[in-house]
Amino acid sequence: MFSLNAKTIAESGMDYYGNKFPFYFWHLGSFWATPVIVYLDSIFLNFLPLSEETIRVGSVFVALLSIGLTMFLVQKIFKRKLLTLLAGFLTATTPALFINSRLLLDNVYPIPFVLLWLIFLYHYIKTKNPLMFFVSGLSLGAGIHSYHAAKIMMPVYLVLSCLIFLPEFKKNFKAIGLFIFGFLVPIIIFLPWLKIHPDTLLNQVSYIGSLDSTVEVQKGLLGVFNFRRLGDFASNYFTYFSPKILFISGDRSLIHSTGKVGAFLFPVVFLLVFGILETLRNKDKFLKLLLVGFLTYPIGPALVNDPERISRGFVVIPFVILLSIYGIKFLISQRDKVFRYLVSFVVMVSVFQFFGFTLDYFGAYRERSYAWFNNDIGGVLESSLKSTEIRGVNKIFLDEHIPFVNLYFEFYQRKLGIDAKDKWGFYNFNEQDFSRFPKGSLVVVRRDHIDKPLDKIDQFEKIETIRELDGNETFYIYYRDR
Repeated sequence: MFSLNAKTIAESGMDYYGNKFPFYFWHLGSFWATPVIVYLDSIFLNFLPLSEETIRVGSVFVALLSIGLTMFLVQKIFKRKLLTLLAGFLTATTPALFINSRLLLDNVYPIPFVLLWLIFLYHYIKTKNPLMFFVSGLSLGAGIHSYHAAKIMMPVYLVLSCLIFLPEFKKNFKAIGLFIFGFLVPIIIFLPWLKIHPDTLLNQVSYIGSLDSTVEVQKGLLGVFNFRRLGDFASNYFTYFSPKILFISGDRSLIHSTGKVGAFLFPVVFLLVFGILETLRNKDKFLKLLLVGFLTYPIGPALVNDPERISRGFVVIPFVILLSIYGIKFLISQRDKVFRYLVSFVVMVSVFQFFGFTLDYFGAYRERSYAWFNNDIGGVLESSLKSTEIRGVNKIFLDEHIPFVNLYFEFYQRKLGIDAKDKWGFYNFNEQDFSRFPKGSLVVVRRDHIDKPLDKIDQFEKIETIRELDGNETFYIYYRDR
Protein backbone atom coordinates (compact mmCIF):
# COMPACT_ATOMS: atom_id res chain seq x y z
CA MET A 1 0.00 0.00 0.00
CA PHE A 2 2.88 2.35 0.77
CA SER A 3 4.43 1.59 -2.61
CA LEU A 4 1.17 1.88 -4.55
CA ASN A 5 0.53 5.30 -3.02
CA ALA A 6 4.13 6.37 -3.67
CA LYS A 7 3.96 5.22 -7.29
CA THR A 8 0.70 7.04 -8.04
CA ILE A 9 2.02 10.19 -6.34
CA ALA A 10 5.15 10.00 -8.50
CA GLU A 11 3.07 9.57 -11.65
CA SER A 12 0.16 11.96 -11.11
CA GLY A 13 0.40 13.69 -7.73
CA MET A 14 -2.60 11.66 -6.57
CA ASP A 15 -2.72 8.76 -4.16
CA TYR A 16 -4.09 5.30 -4.94
CA TYR A 17 -7.63 6.49 -4.22
CA GLY A 18 -7.42 9.68 -6.27
CA ASN A 19 -6.70 12.26 -3.53
CA LYS A 20 -4.47 15.09 -4.77
CA PHE A 21 -1.28 15.35 -2.67
CA PRO A 22 -2.96 14.21 0.58
CA PHE A 23 -1.41 15.02 3.94
CA TYR A 24 -2.01 11.44 5.15
CA PHE A 25 -2.67 8.30 3.11
CA TRP A 26 -5.57 5.89 3.45
CA HIS A 27 -3.91 2.58 4.26
CA LEU A 28 -5.16 -1.00 3.79
CA GLY A 29 -8.74 0.20 4.08
CA SER A 30 -8.45 0.75 7.82
CA PHE A 31 -6.49 3.88 8.86
CA TRP A 32 -4.66 6.98 7.69
CA ALA A 33 -0.92 6.28 7.31
CA THR A 34 1.85 8.79 7.96
CA PRO A 35 3.06 10.72 4.88
CA VAL A 36 6.87 10.85 5.19
CA ILE A 37 7.46 7.28 3.99
CA VAL A 38 5.17 7.69 0.96
CA TYR A 39 6.50 11.03 -0.22
CA LEU A 40 10.12 9.98 0.27
CA ASP A 41 9.53 6.77 -1.67
CA SER A 42 7.74 8.68 -4.43
CA ILE A 43 10.94 10.69 -5.02
CA PHE A 44 12.87 7.52 -5.83
CA LEU A 45 10.01 6.03 -7.87
CA ASN A 46 10.12 9.11 -10.08
CA PHE A 47 13.21 7.66 -11.77
CA LEU A 48 13.27 4.01 -10.65
CA PRO A 49 11.00 1.22 -11.92
CA LEU A 50 8.53 -0.30 -9.47
CA SER A 51 9.92 -3.48 -7.91
CA GLU A 52 10.43 -5.13 -4.53
CA GLU A 53 13.96 -3.71 -4.45
CA THR A 54 13.30 -0.12 -5.50
CA ILE A 55 10.38 0.48 -3.13
CA ARG A 56 12.79 -0.16 -0.24
CA VAL A 57 15.33 2.45 -1.35
CA GLY A 58 13.64 5.08 0.83
CA SER A 59 14.07 2.96 3.95
CA VAL A 60 17.71 2.30 3.09
CA PHE A 61 18.19 6.05 2.68
CA VAL A 62 16.67 6.67 6.13
CA ALA A 63 19.04 4.13 7.68
CA LEU A 64 22.10 5.63 5.98
CA LEU A 65 20.96 9.10 7.00
CA SER A 66 20.59 7.89 10.59
CA ILE A 67 24.14 6.53 10.55
CA GLY A 68 25.49 9.77 9.09
CA LEU A 69 23.61 12.00 11.54
CA THR A 70 24.77 9.90 14.50
CA MET A 71 28.37 10.22 13.38
CA PHE A 72 27.94 13.95 12.79
CA LEU A 73 26.57 14.49 16.31
CA VAL A 74 29.30 12.41 17.93
CA GLN A 75 31.97 14.35 16.03
CA LYS A 76 30.38 17.62 17.19
CA ILE A 77 30.35 16.47 20.81
CA PHE A 78 33.72 14.75 21.16
CA LYS A 79 35.73 15.93 18.14
CA ARG A 80 37.49 12.56 18.05
CA LYS A 81 37.56 10.54 14.84
CA LEU A 82 37.84 7.24 16.70
CA LEU A 83 34.59 7.83 18.58
CA THR A 84 32.90 9.06 15.40
CA LEU A 85 33.90 5.90 13.53
CA LEU A 86 32.78 3.72 16.42
CA ALA A 87 29.42 5.52 16.46
CA GLY A 88 29.00 4.71 12.78
CA PHE A 89 30.03 1.11 13.38
CA LEU A 90 27.61 0.61 16.29
CA THR A 91 24.72 2.18 14.39
CA ALA A 92 25.35 0.29 11.15
CA THR A 93 25.59 -3.04 12.99
CA THR A 94 22.42 -2.53 15.04
CA PRO A 95 20.31 -5.52 13.95
CA ALA A 96 16.99 -3.69 14.44
CA LEU A 97 18.09 -0.89 12.10
CA PHE A 98 19.68 -3.28 9.61
CA ILE A 99 16.58 -5.48 9.29
CA ASN A 100 14.00 -2.73 9.21
CA SER A 101 15.93 -0.59 6.75
CA ARG A 102 15.27 -3.42 4.28
CA LEU A 103 11.49 -3.17 4.71
CA LEU A 104 9.01 -0.65 3.35
CA LEU A 105 7.63 0.07 6.82
CA ASP A 106 7.75 3.37 8.71
CA ASN A 107 9.12 2.07 12.04
CA VAL A 108 12.61 3.52 11.47
CA TYR A 109 11.46 6.83 10.00
CA PRO A 110 11.34 8.78 13.31
CA ILE A 111 15.06 8.14 13.94
CA PRO A 112 16.47 10.96 11.73
CA PHE A 113 14.01 13.43 13.27
CA VAL A 114 15.15 12.49 16.78
CA LEU A 115 18.76 12.94 15.73
CA LEU A 116 18.08 16.32 14.10
CA TRP A 117 16.36 17.46 17.30
CA LEU A 118 19.45 16.48 19.30
CA ILE A 119 21.92 17.97 16.79
CA PHE A 120 20.29 21.40 16.69
CA LEU A 121 19.67 21.37 20.42
CA TYR A 122 23.35 20.67 21.04
CA HIS A 123 24.27 23.39 18.55
CA TYR A 124 22.13 25.84 20.51
CA ILE A 125 23.89 24.88 23.74
CA LYS A 126 27.24 25.71 22.18
CA THR A 127 26.30 28.81 20.18
CA LYS A 128 23.24 30.20 22.03
CA ASN A 129 21.74 30.91 18.62
CA PRO A 130 17.93 30.90 19.16
CA LEU A 131 17.39 29.90 15.54
CA MET A 132 18.94 26.52 16.36
CA PHE A 133 16.27 25.99 19.00
CA PHE A 134 13.59 26.77 16.42
CA VAL A 135 14.96 24.16 13.99
CA SER A 136 15.31 21.67 16.85
CA GLY A 137 11.63 22.08 17.72
CA LEU A 138 10.73 21.98 14.02
CA SER A 139 12.49 18.60 13.72
CA LEU A 140 10.41 17.20 16.57
CA GLY A 141 7.19 18.60 15.12
CA ALA A 142 7.89 17.21 11.65
CA GLY A 143 8.76 13.87 13.23
CA ILE A 144 5.17 13.56 14.42
CA HIS A 145 4.22 12.75 10.84
CA SER A 146 6.87 10.03 10.45
CA TYR A 147 5.29 7.24 12.52
CA HIS A 148 2.16 6.88 14.64
CA ALA A 149 3.98 6.27 17.94
CA ALA A 150 5.91 9.49 17.23
CA LYS A 151 2.71 11.42 17.94
CA ILE A 152 3.30 10.44 21.55
CA MET A 153 7.09 10.45 21.72
CA MET A 154 7.81 13.78 20.02
CA PRO A 155 5.66 15.77 22.52
CA VAL A 156 7.37 13.81 25.31
CA TYR A 157 10.77 14.94 24.02
CA LEU A 158 9.51 18.51 23.76
CA VAL A 159 8.50 18.46 27.43
CA LEU A 160 11.76 16.79 28.49
CA SER A 161 13.78 19.44 26.66
CA CYS A 162 11.84 22.24 28.34
CA LEU A 163 12.22 20.69 31.82
CA ILE A 164 15.91 19.84 31.59
CA PHE A 165 16.89 23.17 30.02
CA LEU A 166 14.51 25.28 32.10
CA PRO A 167 17.34 27.40 33.60
CA GLU A 168 18.50 28.20 30.06
CA PHE A 169 15.00 29.19 29.05
CA LYS A 170 14.64 31.54 32.04
CA LYS A 171 17.60 33.49 30.71
CA ASN A 172 16.28 33.52 27.15
CA PHE A 173 12.50 33.41 26.76
CA LYS A 174 12.90 34.01 23.04
CA ALA A 175 14.63 30.64 22.71
CA ILE A 176 11.84 28.66 24.34
CA GLY A 177 9.28 30.55 22.30
CA LEU A 178 11.05 29.67 19.08
CA PHE A 179 11.49 26.07 20.23
CA ILE A 180 7.79 25.58 20.91
CA PHE A 181 6.78 27.53 17.80
CA GLY A 182 9.04 25.36 15.67
CA PHE A 183 7.38 22.28 17.15
CA LEU A 184 3.90 23.68 16.43
CA VAL A 185 4.51 24.63 12.79
CA PRO A 186 4.06 21.07 11.37
CA ILE A 187 1.00 20.65 13.61
CA ILE A 188 -0.55 23.93 12.46
CA ILE A 189 -0.03 22.89 8.83
CA PHE A 190 -1.78 19.62 9.66
CA LEU A 191 -4.92 21.26 11.14
CA PRO A 192 -6.76 22.02 7.84
CA TRP A 193 -6.40 18.38 6.83
CA LEU A 194 -7.55 17.25 10.29
CA LYS A 195 -10.62 19.48 10.04
CA ILE A 196 -11.66 17.74 6.81
CA HIS A 197 -10.59 14.27 8.00
CA PRO A 198 -11.08 14.18 11.79
CA ASP A 199 -10.83 10.40 11.71
CA THR A 200 -7.11 10.70 10.87
CA LEU A 201 -6.37 10.38 14.58
CA LEU A 202 -9.51 8.62 15.78
CA ASN A 203 -9.24 5.59 13.52
CA GLN A 204 -5.86 4.94 15.09
CA VAL A 205 -7.83 4.06 18.22
CA SER A 206 -9.71 1.41 16.25
CA TYR A 207 -6.40 0.05 14.97
CA ILE A 208 -4.99 -0.13 18.50
CA GLY A 209 -8.25 -1.75 19.62
CA SER A 210 -7.75 -4.51 17.03
CA LEU A 211 -4.45 -5.33 18.77
CA ASP A 212 -5.50 -4.65 22.35
CA SER A 213 -8.96 -5.74 23.57
CA THR A 214 -8.70 -3.52 26.67
CA VAL A 215 -9.06 -0.37 24.54
CA GLU A 216 -12.60 1.03 24.65
CA VAL A 217 -12.80 2.07 21.02
CA GLN A 218 -16.19 3.80 21.38
CA LYS A 219 -14.62 6.35 23.77
CA GLY A 220 -12.07 7.55 21.22
CA LEU A 221 -8.76 8.76 22.61
CA LEU A 222 -10.11 8.39 26.14
CA GLY A 223 -10.42 4.68 25.44
CA VAL A 224 -6.62 4.50 25.18
CA PHE A 225 -5.64 7.02 27.86
CA ASN A 226 -7.69 5.88 30.84
CA PHE A 227 -6.89 4.87 34.43
CA ARG A 228 -8.20 1.34 33.97
CA ARG A 229 -5.30 0.62 31.63
CA LEU A 230 -2.56 2.01 33.89
CA GLY A 231 -1.70 -1.42 35.31
CA ASP A 232 -1.17 -2.94 31.86
CA PHE A 233 0.76 0.15 30.77
CA ALA A 234 3.15 -0.07 33.75
CA SER A 235 3.69 -3.79 33.22
CA ASN A 236 4.37 -3.35 29.51
CA TYR A 237 6.60 -0.33 30.11
CA PHE A 238 9.17 -2.20 32.17
CA THR A 239 9.29 -5.20 29.82
CA TYR A 240 10.86 -2.93 27.21
CA PHE A 241 14.01 -2.70 29.34
CA SER A 242 14.33 -6.47 29.39
CA PRO A 243 17.74 -7.69 28.19
CA LYS A 244 15.82 -10.29 26.17
CA ILE A 245 14.24 -7.63 23.95
CA LEU A 246 17.19 -5.27 23.80
CA PHE A 247 20.12 -7.67 23.55
CA ILE A 248 19.04 -11.31 23.14
CA SER A 249 16.02 -12.02 20.90
CA GLY A 250 14.53 -8.66 19.90
CA ASP A 251 11.00 -8.13 18.64
CA ARG A 252 8.74 -11.17 18.88
CA SER A 253 7.59 -10.63 15.29
CA LEU A 254 9.80 -12.31 12.69
CA ILE A 255 9.08 -9.39 10.39
CA HIS A 256 11.16 -7.11 12.60
CA SER A 257 13.67 -9.53 14.12
CA THR A 258 15.38 -12.83 13.38
CA GLY A 259 14.52 -14.00 16.89
CA LYS A 260 18.16 -14.99 17.35
CA VAL A 261 19.63 -11.60 18.23
CA GLY A 262 18.44 -8.57 20.16
CA ALA A 263 17.54 -5.16 18.82
CA PHE A 264 21.20 -4.37 19.60
CA LEU A 265 24.25 -6.60 19.55
CA PHE A 266 24.81 -8.17 22.96
CA PRO A 267 28.25 -6.56 23.67
CA VAL A 268 26.62 -3.12 23.46
CA VAL A 269 25.05 -3.76 26.88
CA PHE A 270 28.45 -3.27 28.55
CA LEU A 271 29.05 0.04 26.79
CA LEU A 272 25.52 1.18 27.63
CA VAL A 273 26.01 0.42 31.33
CA PHE A 274 29.20 2.49 31.46
CA GLY A 275 27.47 5.25 29.51
CA ILE A 276 24.63 5.36 32.04
CA LEU A 277 27.15 5.42 34.91
CA GLU A 278 28.94 8.30 33.19
CA THR A 279 25.60 10.11 32.94
CA LEU A 280 24.85 9.68 36.63
CA ARG A 281 28.15 11.20 37.70
CA ASN A 282 28.11 13.96 35.10
CA LYS A 283 26.21 17.26 35.35
CA ASP A 284 26.04 17.73 31.60
CA LYS A 285 22.37 18.49 30.82
CA PHE A 286 22.60 17.20 27.28
CA LEU A 287 23.85 13.89 28.61
CA LYS A 288 20.97 13.85 31.12
CA LEU A 289 18.57 14.37 28.22
CA LEU A 290 19.99 11.30 26.47
CA LEU A 291 19.46 9.19 29.58
CA VAL A 292 15.90 10.41 30.11
CA GLY A 293 15.22 9.88 26.40
CA PHE A 294 16.31 6.26 26.80
CA LEU A 295 14.24 5.78 29.97
CA THR A 296 11.07 7.16 28.36
CA TYR A 297 11.23 5.38 24.99
CA PRO A 298 8.68 2.67 25.98
CA ILE A 299 5.88 5.21 26.56
CA GLY A 300 4.54 4.82 23.02
CA PRO A 301 4.91 1.02 22.66
CA ALA A 302 3.58 0.33 26.17
CA LEU A 303 0.26 2.02 25.42
CA VAL A 304 -0.64 -1.04 23.35
CA ASN A 305 -1.09 -4.20 25.39
CA ASP A 306 0.90 -6.14 22.82
CA PRO A 307 4.25 -6.66 24.58
CA GLU A 308 7.73 -7.36 23.23
CA ARG A 309 7.20 -5.22 20.13
CA ILE A 310 10.26 -2.99 20.22
CA SER A 311 9.59 -2.26 16.55
CA ARG A 312 7.19 0.39 17.88
CA GLY A 313 10.00 2.00 19.84
CA PHE A 314 12.95 2.33 17.46
CA VAL A 315 13.40 5.90 18.70
CA VAL A 316 15.53 4.17 21.35
CA ILE A 317 18.31 3.47 18.83
CA PRO A 318 19.97 6.95 18.89
CA PHE A 319 19.86 7.08 22.70
CA VAL A 320 21.47 3.66 23.16
CA ILE A 321 24.20 4.37 20.60
CA LEU A 322 25.01 7.83 21.99
CA LEU A 323 25.06 6.60 25.59
CA SER A 324 27.31 3.73 24.49
CA ILE A 325 29.74 6.21 22.94
CA TYR A 326 29.84 8.08 26.25
CA GLY A 327 30.60 4.69 27.81
CA ILE A 328 33.48 4.16 25.39
CA LYS A 329 34.83 7.63 26.12
CA PHE A 330 34.78 6.87 29.84
CA LEU A 331 36.60 3.55 29.36
CA ILE A 332 39.35 4.82 27.08
CA SER A 333 39.95 7.83 29.33
CA GLN A 334 40.94 5.58 32.25
CA ARG A 335 44.60 5.19 33.07
CA ASP A 336 44.38 1.44 33.45
CA LYS A 337 44.87 -0.14 30.02
CA VAL A 338 42.49 -2.97 30.91
CA PHE A 339 39.58 -0.64 30.16
CA ARG A 340 40.91 0.07 26.67
CA TYR A 341 41.33 -3.65 26.13
CA LEU A 342 37.70 -4.05 27.15
CA VAL A 343 36.60 -1.63 24.43
CA SER A 344 38.69 -3.52 21.85
CA PHE A 345 37.22 -6.80 23.04
CA VAL A 346 33.65 -5.48 22.84
CA VAL A 347 34.21 -4.21 19.29
CA MET A 348 35.80 -7.51 18.23
CA VAL A 349 32.95 -9.59 19.69
CA SER A 350 30.44 -7.24 18.04
CA VAL A 351 32.06 -7.86 14.66
CA PHE A 352 31.80 -11.62 15.13
CA GLN A 353 28.20 -11.47 16.37
CA PHE A 354 27.15 -9.21 13.49
CA PHE A 355 28.80 -11.60 11.05
CA GLY A 356 26.86 -14.49 12.58
CA PHE A 357 23.67 -12.42 12.48
CA THR A 358 24.04 -11.67 8.76
CA LEU A 359 24.74 -15.34 7.99
CA ASP A 360 21.50 -16.26 9.70
CA TYR A 361 19.57 -13.31 8.24
CA PHE A 362 20.50 -14.17 4.64
CA GLY A 363 20.22 -17.90 5.37
CA ALA A 364 18.02 -19.80 7.79
CA TYR A 365 15.96 -16.76 8.77
CA ARG A 366 14.48 -16.63 5.28
CA GLU A 367 13.05 -20.10 5.85
CA ARG A 368 11.79 -19.29 9.36
CA SER A 369 10.09 -16.07 8.36
CA TYR A 370 8.47 -16.55 4.96
CA ALA A 371 5.02 -17.25 6.45
CA TRP A 372 5.18 -13.87 8.24
CA PHE A 373 5.62 -12.26 4.82
CA ASN A 374 2.55 -13.96 3.31
CA ASN A 375 4.66 -16.71 1.73
CA ASP A 376 5.80 -16.32 -1.89
CA ILE A 377 2.75 -14.31 -2.87
CA GLY A 378 4.87 -12.52 -5.45
CA GLY A 379 5.84 -15.76 -7.14
CA VAL A 380 2.28 -16.98 -7.59
CA LEU A 381 0.91 -13.65 -8.80
CA GLU A 382 3.77 -12.98 -11.22
CA SER A 383 3.29 -16.44 -12.68
CA SER A 384 -0.46 -15.85 -12.97
CA LEU A 385 0.00 -12.55 -14.77
CA LYS A 386 2.62 -13.94 -17.15
CA SER A 387 0.22 -16.76 -18.00
CA THR A 388 -2.16 -14.19 -19.49
CA GLU A 389 0.44 -13.52 -22.19
CA ILE A 390 1.06 -17.15 -23.19
CA ARG A 391 -2.34 -18.74 -22.56
CA GLY A 392 -5.92 -17.95 -23.43
CA VAL A 393 -6.76 -16.70 -19.94
CA ASN A 394 -10.16 -15.05 -19.76
CA LYS A 395 -10.38 -14.75 -15.98
CA ILE A 396 -7.98 -14.98 -13.03
CA PHE A 397 -9.67 -16.11 -9.82
CA LEU A 398 -7.83 -15.12 -6.63
CA ASP A 399 -8.52 -16.76 -3.28
CA GLU A 400 -10.16 -14.02 -1.22
CA HIS A 401 -8.65 -15.45 1.97
CA ILE A 402 -5.12 -14.43 0.91
CA PRO A 403 -4.43 -11.26 2.95
CA PHE A 404 -4.45 -8.09 0.82
CA VAL A 405 -4.34 -10.15 -2.38
CA ASN A 406 -6.01 -7.34 -4.37
CA LEU A 407 -3.21 -4.91 -3.48
CA TYR A 408 -0.51 -7.47 -4.21
CA PHE A 409 -2.14 -8.12 -7.57
CA GLU A 410 -2.18 -4.39 -8.36
CA PHE A 411 1.49 -4.11 -7.39
CA TYR A 412 2.60 -6.96 -9.65
CA GLN A 413 0.53 -5.67 -12.57
CA ARG A 414 2.41 -2.38 -12.28
CA LYS A 415 5.75 -4.08 -11.81
CA LEU A 416 5.38 -6.32 -14.86
CA GLY A 417 3.53 -3.76 -16.98
CA ILE A 418 0.66 -6.20 -17.55
CA ASP A 419 -2.83 -4.75 -17.39
CA ALA A 420 -5.22 -7.47 -16.18
CA LYS A 421 -7.75 -5.23 -14.43
CA ASP A 422 -10.63 -6.68 -16.47
CA LYS A 423 -9.54 -10.27 -15.99
CA TRP A 424 -9.43 -10.85 -12.25
CA GLY A 425 -11.85 -11.45 -9.44
CA PHE A 426 -12.25 -13.18 -6.09
CA TYR A 427 -13.61 -16.55 -5.18
CA ASN A 428 -14.28 -18.30 -1.87
CA PHE A 429 -12.72 -21.74 -1.85
CA ASN A 430 -14.96 -22.94 0.97
CA GLU A 431 -18.17 -21.92 -0.80
CA GLN A 432 -17.36 -22.26 -4.50
CA ASP A 433 -16.29 -25.30 -6.52
CA PHE A 434 -13.71 -23.84 -8.89
CA SER A 435 -13.82 -27.00 -11.03
CA ARG A 436 -17.08 -25.61 -12.41
CA PHE A 437 -15.48 -22.37 -13.56
CA PRO A 438 -15.61 -21.87 -17.37
CA LYS A 439 -12.96 -22.45 -20.02
CA GLY A 440 -10.10 -19.97 -19.88
CA SER A 441 -10.19 -19.72 -16.08
CA LEU A 442 -6.96 -19.53 -14.09
CA VAL A 443 -7.30 -20.19 -10.36
CA VAL A 444 -4.84 -19.35 -7.54
CA VAL A 445 -5.21 -21.91 -4.75
CA ARG A 446 -3.65 -21.94 -1.30
CA ARG A 447 -2.08 -25.26 -0.34
CA ASP A 448 -3.90 -25.39 2.99
CA HIS A 449 -7.24 -25.23 1.15
CA ILE A 450 -6.95 -28.58 -0.59
CA ASP A 451 -6.51 -32.08 0.83
CA LYS A 452 -4.30 -33.32 -1.99
CA PRO A 453 -2.43 -31.26 -4.59
CA LEU A 454 -3.80 -33.20 -7.57
CA ASP A 455 -2.24 -32.57 -10.98
CA LYS A 456 -5.73 -32.43 -12.44
CA ILE A 457 -9.11 -31.51 -10.98
CA ASP A 458 -11.85 -32.22 -13.53
CA GLN A 459 -11.03 -29.95 -16.51
CA PHE A 460 -8.42 -27.97 -14.55
CA GLU A 461 -4.74 -28.79 -14.85
CA LYS A 462 -2.12 -27.74 -12.31
CA ILE A 463 0.33 -25.55 -14.22
CA GLU A 464 2.42 -24.13 -11.39
CA THR A 465 3.52 -25.12 -7.88
CA ILE A 466 4.99 -22.42 -5.64
CA ARG A 467 7.59 -23.81 -3.24
CA GLU A 468 9.30 -21.93 -0.44
CA LEU A 469 13.01 -22.07 0.35
CA ASP A 470 12.54 -25.10 2.60
CA GLY A 471 10.61 -26.98 -0.10
CA ASN A 472 7.21 -26.39 1.49
CA GLU A 473 4.45 -25.91 -1.09
CA THR A 474 2.24 -22.88 -0.42
CA PHE A 475 0.34 -22.04 -3.65
CA TYR A 476 -0.89 -23.78 -6.79
CA ILE A 477 -2.12 -22.41 -10.07
CA TYR A 478 -4.80 -24.36 -11.95
CA TYR A 479 -5.89 -23.58 -15.50
CA ARG A 480 -8.67 -24.81 -17.74
CA ASP A 481 -8.05 -24.54 -21.48
CA ARG A 482 -11.03 -26.57 -22.72
